[in-house]
Formats: sequence, C-alpha cells, structure tokens
Amino acid sequence: MENAQRCRAIALLCRQQASLHPDQNWKWLAQAERWEHLAEAEFILKAETPKREAEPAAA
Repeated sequence: MENAQRCRAIALLCRQQASLHPDQNWKWLAQAERWEHLAEAEFILKAETPKREAEPAAA
C-alpha cells in the first residue's frame, strides 16, 4: 500500500509540473498517467497477495 501511495504522490508532482510548464505539459501528464497505472497495479498486486499467517515460534 505504501508503494501505491508513493506512486500517486509522484503522479501529483508530475501534474504540478504540467501546470508550471504548459509548453511541456503533454510530457508531464503522460508521466502522471504512467505513475497512476503503476499505483493501480501495485494496489491490485497487494490485494491479490495472500496474507501469510504468523508462523509459530520455535520452542
């Protein structure tokens, strides 16, 4: 989940760059979309990964 949040934060930074650099906004918006896709893939991967049960401690 933490990786997905990081990807979304980077996507937000890319959108901010797009607003600051209108001459290159196509590049920044494409990067933002890429990071959003990565965030979604990370979220799906995390949701599909079965949680491991705690192993009993060796006595």
